[in-house]
Amino acid sequence: MKSQIHNQKNEIWLFLDSRDVGGIESHILQLAQGLKQFQRSVRVIFLCKYEQNHPLTIALNNANISYRFLDGRLRDLLDYTRHHCPSVIHSHGYKAAIYSRLLRLSLLTSHQKIRFINTFHAGEIGKGKLALYDMFDRWSAPFSHHNFSVSELINQRIPTQTTVLNNFINTEGLNQSSGNQIAFVGRLSHEKAPDRFIELAKKHPDYPFHIYGSGPMGQELTKHIPNNVVFHGHQDSMDTIWSDIGLLIICSRYEGLPMTALEAMGRGIPVISTPVGNMSKLIQPEMNGWIVEPEDLSKTLSHWLELSPINKVEIQHAAQQTIEKQFSSNTVIPQILKVYEV
Repeated sequence: MKSQIHNQKNEIWLFLDSRDVGGIESHILQLAQGLKQFQRSVRVIFLCKYEQNHPLTIALNNANISYRFLDGRLRDLLDYTRHHCPSVIHSHGYKAAIYSRLLRLSLLTSHQKIRFINTFHAGEIGKGKLALYDMFDRWSAPFSHHNFSVSELINQRIPTQTTVLNNFINTEGLNQSSGNQIAFVGRLSHEKAPDRFIELAKKHPDYPFHIYGSGPMGQELTKHIPNNVVFHGHQDSMDTIWSDIGLLIICSRYEGLPMTALEAMGRGIPVISTPVGNMSKLIQPEMNGWIVEPEDLSKTLSHWLELSPINKVEIQHAAQQTIEKQFSSNTVIPQILKVYEV
Protein backbone atom coordinates (compact mmCIF):
# COMPACT_ATOMS: atom_id res chain seq x y z
CA MET A 1 0.00 0.00 0.00
CA LYS A 2 1.12 3.56 -0.60
CA SER A 3 1.45 5.68 2.49
CA GLN A 4 0.21 8.96 0.98
CA ILE A 5 -3.34 9.82 -0.07
CA HIS A 6 -3.35 11.01 -3.68
CA ASN A 7 -4.32 14.61 -4.33
CA GLN A 8 -7.66 15.49 -5.90
CA LYS A 9 -6.31 15.33 -9.45
CA ASN A 10 -5.54 11.65 -8.86
CA GLU A 11 -8.98 10.99 -7.44
CA ILE A 12 -10.85 7.83 -8.43
CA TRP A 13 -14.52 8.34 -9.21
CA LEU A 14 -17.06 5.57 -8.79
CA PHE A 15 -19.89 6.66 -11.07
CA LEU A 16 -23.49 5.40 -10.97
CA ASP A 17 -27.12 6.25 -11.64
CA SER A 18 -29.11 5.10 -8.63
CA ARG A 19 -32.49 5.47 -6.95
CA ASP A 20 -32.05 2.96 -4.11
CA VAL A 21 -29.65 0.51 -2.50
CA GLY A 22 -29.10 -2.85 -4.20
CA GLY A 23 -26.27 -5.07 -5.39
CA ILE A 24 -24.48 -2.35 -7.39
CA GLU A 25 -24.63 0.12 -4.53
CA SER A 26 -23.33 -2.49 -2.07
CA HIS A 27 -20.49 -3.28 -4.50
CA ILE A 28 -19.60 0.41 -4.81
CA LEU A 29 -19.55 0.87 -1.04
CA GLN A 30 -17.18 -2.08 -0.66
CA LEU A 31 -15.02 -0.83 -3.54
CA ALA A 32 -14.83 2.69 -2.10
CA GLN A 33 -13.89 1.36 1.33
CA GLY A 34 -11.33 -1.01 -0.19
CA LEU A 35 -9.70 1.75 -2.24
CA LYS A 36 -9.54 3.94 0.84
CA GLN A 37 -7.98 1.04 2.72
CA PHE A 38 -5.27 1.03 0.03
CA GLN A 39 -4.70 4.75 0.54
CA ARG A 40 -6.42 5.96 -2.63
CA SER A 41 -8.52 9.10 -2.83
CA VAL A 42 -12.04 8.11 -3.90
CA ARG A 43 -15.33 9.87 -4.57
CA VAL A 44 -18.75 8.45 -5.44
CA ILE A 45 -20.49 10.38 -8.23
CA PHE A 46 -24.26 10.08 -8.64
CA LEU A 47 -25.56 11.03 -12.08
CA CYS A 48 -28.55 12.74 -10.48
CA LYS A 49 -30.60 12.93 -7.29
CA TYR A 50 -33.97 11.17 -7.38
CA GLU A 51 -34.97 11.43 -3.74
CA GLN A 52 -34.23 13.86 -0.95
CA ASN A 53 -31.86 11.43 0.80
CA HIS A 54 -30.29 8.48 -1.01
CA PRO A 55 -29.82 5.53 1.43
CA LEU A 56 -26.24 4.95 0.22
CA THR A 57 -25.19 8.39 1.45
CA ILE A 58 -25.72 7.26 5.05
CA ALA A 59 -23.15 4.48 4.63
CA LEU A 60 -20.80 6.79 2.71
CA ASN A 61 -20.97 9.39 5.48
CA ASN A 62 -20.29 6.71 8.10
CA ALA A 63 -17.26 5.55 6.08
CA ASN A 64 -16.07 9.14 5.55
CA ILE A 65 -16.23 8.76 1.75
CA SER A 66 -16.88 11.85 -0.39
CA TYR A 67 -19.75 11.92 -2.85
CA ARG A 68 -21.42 14.31 -5.28
CA PHE A 69 -24.81 14.48 -6.99
CA LEU A 70 -24.88 15.83 -10.54
CA ASP A 71 -27.97 17.15 -12.32
CA GLY A 72 -28.36 14.28 -14.81
CA ARG A 73 -26.99 16.10 -17.85
CA LEU A 74 -23.89 15.08 -19.76
CA ARG A 75 -22.88 18.77 -19.76
CA ASP A 76 -22.78 18.84 -15.95
CA LEU A 77 -20.68 15.66 -15.91
CA LEU A 78 -18.32 17.15 -18.50
CA ASP A 79 -17.93 20.46 -16.62
CA TYR A 80 -17.36 18.73 -13.29
CA THR A 81 -14.78 16.40 -14.83
CA ARG A 82 -12.88 19.23 -16.49
CA HIS A 83 -12.81 21.16 -13.22
CA HIS A 84 -11.69 18.29 -10.95
CA CYS A 85 -9.54 16.17 -13.30
CA PRO A 86 -9.95 12.66 -11.85
CA SER A 87 -7.45 9.99 -12.82
CA VAL A 88 -10.07 7.22 -13.12
CA ILE A 89 -13.81 7.15 -13.75
CA HIS A 90 -15.19 3.71 -12.95
CA SER A 91 -18.82 3.36 -14.05
CA HIS A 92 -21.40 0.90 -12.73
CA GLY A 93 -24.76 0.18 -14.32
CA TYR A 94 -26.29 0.80 -17.76
CA LYS A 95 -26.81 4.55 -17.74
CA ALA A 96 -23.60 5.50 -15.96
CA ALA A 97 -21.59 3.38 -18.40
CA ILE A 98 -23.16 5.05 -21.44
CA TYR A 99 -22.63 8.55 -20.01
CA SER A 100 -19.06 7.65 -19.13
CA ARG A 101 -18.29 6.60 -22.72
CA LEU A 102 -19.94 9.72 -24.13
CA LEU A 103 -17.78 11.71 -21.73
CA ARG A 104 -14.66 9.99 -23.02
CA LEU A 105 -15.60 10.89 -26.61
CA SER A 106 -16.25 14.50 -25.52
CA LEU A 107 -12.74 14.70 -24.03
CA LEU A 108 -10.84 13.28 -27.02
CA THR A 109 -9.35 16.68 -27.85
CA SER A 110 -8.62 17.42 -24.19
CA HIS A 111 -5.24 17.04 -22.51
CA GLN A 112 -6.83 15.28 -19.53
CA LYS A 113 -5.59 11.74 -18.99
CA ILE A 114 -8.45 9.72 -17.54
CA ARG A 115 -8.83 5.96 -17.39
CA PHE A 116 -12.43 4.96 -18.16
CA ILE A 117 -13.28 1.65 -16.48
CA ASN A 118 -16.64 -0.10 -16.34
CA THR A 119 -18.13 -3.04 -14.46
CA PHE A 120 -21.04 -5.05 -15.88
CA HIS A 121 -23.33 -6.23 -13.10
CA ALA A 122 -26.61 -7.29 -14.70
CA GLY A 123 -27.19 -10.91 -15.66
CA GLU A 124 -30.83 -10.60 -16.65
CA ILE A 125 -32.11 -8.83 -19.79
CA GLY A 126 -34.57 -6.07 -18.93
CA LYS A 127 -37.64 -4.95 -20.83
CA GLY A 128 -38.58 -1.69 -22.55
CA LYS A 129 -36.22 1.18 -21.74
CA LEU A 130 -33.95 -1.08 -19.66
CA ALA A 131 -33.48 -3.39 -22.64
CA LEU A 132 -32.35 -0.41 -24.75
CA TYR A 133 -29.92 0.72 -22.07
CA ASP A 134 -28.60 -2.83 -21.84
CA MET A 135 -28.06 -3.03 -25.60
CA PHE A 136 -26.26 0.32 -25.81
CA ASP A 137 -24.22 -0.54 -22.74
CA ARG A 138 -22.98 -3.84 -24.16
CA TRP A 139 -22.28 -2.61 -27.68
CA SER A 140 -20.51 0.57 -26.55
CA ALA A 141 -18.22 -1.43 -24.22
CA PRO A 142 -15.14 -1.00 -26.48
CA PHE A 143 -15.23 2.75 -25.69
CA SER A 144 -14.14 1.99 -22.12
CA HIS A 145 -10.43 1.45 -21.53
CA HIS A 146 -11.23 -1.73 -19.60
CA ASN A 147 -14.37 -3.68 -18.68
CA PHE A 148 -14.97 -5.96 -15.72
CA SER A 149 -17.91 -8.34 -15.30
CA VAL A 150 -19.02 -10.01 -12.10
CA SER A 151 -19.79 -13.45 -13.58
CA GLU A 152 -18.94 -15.71 -16.50
CA LEU A 153 -22.54 -15.56 -17.73
CA ILE A 154 -22.48 -11.77 -17.87
CA ASN A 155 -19.08 -11.91 -19.54
CA GLN A 156 -20.46 -14.08 -22.34
CA ARG A 157 -23.04 -11.42 -23.23
CA ILE A 158 -20.47 -8.65 -23.77
CA PRO A 159 -19.22 -8.37 -27.39
CA THR A 160 -15.73 -7.33 -26.33
CA GLN A 161 -13.09 -8.64 -23.95
CA THR A 162 -13.86 -8.27 -20.27
CA THR A 163 -12.17 -9.43 -17.08
CA VAL A 164 -14.30 -11.55 -14.77
CA LEU A 165 -13.77 -10.14 -11.31
CA ASN A 166 -14.78 -11.66 -8.01
CA ASN A 167 -17.14 -9.55 -5.98
CA PHE A 168 -15.61 -8.81 -2.60
CA ILE A 169 -16.15 -7.39 0.87
CA ASN A 170 -14.00 -5.84 3.55
CA THR A 171 -13.53 -8.63 6.10
CA GLU A 172 -11.82 -6.53 8.78
CA GLY A 173 -13.87 -6.43 11.96
CA LEU A 174 -16.55 -8.89 10.83
CA ASN A 175 -17.88 -10.95 13.71
CA GLN A 176 -19.29 -14.44 13.33
CA SER A 177 -23.07 -14.56 13.52
CA SER A 178 -24.66 -16.47 16.38
CA GLY A 179 -28.19 -16.17 14.97
CA ASN A 180 -30.51 -18.89 13.75
CA GLN A 181 -32.92 -17.11 11.38
CA ILE A 182 -33.59 -18.63 7.95
CA ALA A 183 -33.47 -15.54 5.76
CA PHE A 184 -33.96 -14.04 2.32
CA VAL A 185 -32.07 -10.78 1.81
CA GLY A 186 -32.58 -8.80 -1.38
CA ARG A 187 -34.90 -7.02 -3.76
CA LEU A 188 -38.39 -8.48 -4.04
CA SER A 189 -38.27 -8.88 -7.82
CA HIS A 190 -38.72 -11.66 -10.34
CA GLU A 191 -35.02 -12.36 -10.85
CA LYS A 192 -34.43 -12.73 -7.08
CA ALA A 193 -37.40 -15.16 -6.81
CA PRO A 194 -38.76 -14.34 -3.34
CA ASP A 195 -41.82 -16.38 -4.36
CA ARG A 196 -39.63 -19.48 -4.15
CA PHE A 197 -38.68 -18.50 -0.60
CA ILE A 198 -42.35 -18.22 0.33
CA GLU A 199 -43.01 -21.69 -1.11
CA LEU A 200 -40.05 -23.03 0.86
CA ALA A 201 -41.51 -21.59 4.07
CA LYS A 202 -44.83 -23.30 3.40
CA LYS A 203 -43.03 -26.66 3.33
CA HIS A 204 -41.43 -26.01 6.74
CA PRO A 205 -44.26 -24.56 8.84
CA ASP A 206 -42.51 -25.28 12.16
CA TYR A 207 -39.68 -22.82 11.43
CA PRO A 208 -39.84 -19.02 11.12
CA PHE A 209 -38.62 -17.48 7.84
CA HIS A 210 -37.49 -13.87 7.52
CA ILE A 211 -37.51 -11.59 4.47
CA TYR A 212 -35.37 -8.44 4.39
CA GLY A 213 -35.99 -6.18 1.40
CA SER A 214 -38.62 -4.49 -0.73
CA GLY A 215 -39.50 -4.33 -4.39
CA PRO A 216 -42.17 -4.69 -7.06
CA MET A 217 -43.32 -8.14 -5.92
CA GLY A 218 -43.78 -7.08 -2.31
CA GLN A 219 -47.46 -6.22 -2.39
CA GLU A 220 -48.45 -9.42 -4.19
CA LEU A 221 -46.33 -11.62 -1.92
CA THR A 222 -47.87 -10.24 1.26
CA LYS A 223 -51.32 -11.36 0.09
CA HIS A 224 -50.39 -15.02 0.29
CA ILE A 225 -47.85 -15.35 3.08
CA PRO A 226 -47.98 -18.26 5.53
CA ASN A 227 -47.97 -17.56 9.26
CA ASN A 228 -44.29 -18.48 9.64
CA VAL A 229 -42.99 -15.71 7.32
CA VAL A 230 -41.96 -12.31 8.69
CA PHE A 231 -41.53 -9.36 6.30
CA HIS A 232 -39.04 -6.83 7.67
CA GLY A 233 -39.16 -4.51 4.66
CA HIS A 234 -36.44 -2.31 3.22
CA GLN A 235 -33.20 -2.04 5.23
CA ASP A 236 -30.85 0.91 4.82
CA SER A 237 -28.15 -1.28 6.34
CA MET A 238 -27.92 -4.97 7.22
CA ASP A 239 -24.91 -4.48 9.50
CA THR A 240 -26.80 -4.94 12.77
CA ILE A 241 -29.11 -7.63 11.36
CA TRP A 242 -26.63 -10.23 10.06
CA SER A 243 -25.91 -11.37 13.64
CA ASP A 244 -29.52 -12.66 13.86
CA ILE A 245 -29.26 -14.80 10.71
CA GLY A 246 -28.08 -18.40 10.74
CA LEU A 247 -28.76 -19.47 7.15
CA LEU A 248 -29.17 -17.44 3.93
CA ILE A 249 -31.36 -18.74 1.11
CA ILE A 250 -30.58 -17.44 -2.39
CA CYS A 251 -33.31 -18.76 -4.66
CA SER A 252 -32.67 -16.44 -7.62
CA ARG A 253 -33.52 -17.01 -11.25
CA TYR A 254 -30.65 -14.73 -12.37
CA GLU A 255 -27.55 -13.52 -10.52
CA GLY A 256 -23.96 -12.49 -10.95
CA LEU A 257 -22.21 -13.07 -7.64
CA PRO A 258 -24.55 -11.53 -5.06
CA MET A 259 -23.02 -9.35 -2.38
CA THR A 260 -25.46 -10.79 0.14
CA ALA A 261 -23.78 -14.19 -0.21
CA LEU A 262 -20.38 -12.68 0.53
CA GLU A 263 -21.72 -10.63 3.44
CA ALA A 264 -23.33 -13.72 4.92
CA MET A 265 -20.43 -16.13 4.44
CA GLY A 266 -17.96 -13.54 5.71
CA ARG A 267 -19.85 -13.73 9.00
CA GLY A 268 -19.96 -17.52 9.03
CA ILE A 269 -23.53 -17.76 7.70
CA PRO A 270 -23.80 -20.66 5.22
CA VAL A 271 -25.72 -20.19 1.97
CA ILE A 272 -28.09 -22.48 0.12
CA SER A 273 -28.26 -21.18 -3.44
CA THR A 274 -29.74 -22.04 -6.79
CA PRO A 275 -27.12 -22.61 -9.57
CA VAL A 276 -26.94 -19.03 -10.85
CA GLY A 277 -24.14 -16.72 -11.95
CA ASN A 278 -20.78 -17.37 -10.37
CA MET A 279 -22.07 -19.11 -7.27
CA SER A 280 -20.08 -22.20 -8.22
CA LYS A 281 -16.89 -20.15 -7.72
CA LEU A 282 -18.00 -19.26 -4.22
CA ILE A 283 -19.66 -22.39 -2.86
CA GLN A 284 -18.17 -25.86 -2.54
CA PRO A 285 -21.19 -28.07 -1.88
CA GLU A 286 -21.21 -29.77 1.52
CA MET A 287 -18.02 -27.89 2.43
CA ASN A 288 -19.07 -24.24 2.90
CA GLY A 289 -22.69 -24.25 1.63
CA TRP A 290 -24.90 -25.79 -1.04
CA ILE A 291 -25.85 -25.19 -4.69
CA VAL A 292 -29.08 -26.95 -5.63
CA GLU A 293 -31.85 -26.81 -8.19
CA PRO A 294 -34.98 -24.93 -7.04
CA GLU A 295 -36.92 -28.15 -6.52
CA ASP A 296 -34.21 -29.35 -4.06
CA LEU A 297 -34.22 -26.29 -1.78
CA SER A 298 -36.55 -27.92 0.72
CA LYS A 299 -34.57 -31.16 0.94
CA THR A 300 -31.31 -29.26 1.41
CA LEU A 301 -32.80 -27.04 4.09
CA SER A 302 -33.95 -30.15 5.95
CA HIS A 303 -30.40 -31.53 5.68
CA TRP A 304 -28.97 -28.34 7.25
CA LEU A 305 -31.54 -28.38 10.05
CA GLU A 306 -30.64 -31.99 10.88
CA LEU A 307 -26.86 -31.50 10.97
CA SER A 308 -25.06 -31.87 14.29
CA PRO A 309 -23.75 -28.67 15.96
CA ILE A 310 -20.17 -29.79 15.21
CA ASN A 311 -20.89 -30.20 11.49
CA LYS A 312 -22.61 -26.82 11.38
CA VAL A 313 -19.60 -25.12 12.97
CA GLU A 314 -17.28 -26.73 10.41
CA ILE A 315 -19.35 -25.36 7.52
CA GLN A 316 -19.59 -21.94 9.16
CA HIS A 317 -15.81 -21.69 9.55
CA ALA A 318 -15.23 -22.92 5.99
CA ALA A 319 -17.59 -20.22 4.69
CA GLN A 320 -15.61 -17.52 6.51
CA GLN A 321 -12.27 -18.83 5.25
CA THR A 322 -13.50 -18.86 1.64
CA ILE A 323 -14.36 -15.16 1.80
CA GLU A 324 -11.13 -14.20 3.54
CA LYS A 325 -8.90 -16.01 1.05
CA GLN A 326 -10.68 -15.34 -2.27
CA PHE A 327 -13.37 -12.67 -1.93
CA SER A 328 -11.94 -10.03 0.40
CA SER A 329 -10.80 -6.49 -0.37
CA ASN A 330 -7.23 -7.50 0.42
CA THR A 331 -7.35 -10.05 -2.41
CA VAL A 332 -9.34 -8.24 -5.11
CA ILE A 333 -8.49 -4.53 -4.77
CA PRO A 334 -4.87 -5.02 -5.96
CA GLN A 335 -6.23 -6.58 -9.19
CA ILE A 336 -8.43 -3.51 -9.78
CA LEU A 337 -5.60 -1.09 -9.02
CA LYS A 338 -3.44 -2.72 -11.69
CA VAL A 339 -6.12 -1.86 -14.27
CA TYR A 340 -6.52 1.68 -12.92
CA GLU A 341 -2.79 2.36 -13.11
CA VAL A 342 -1.94 0.98 -16.57
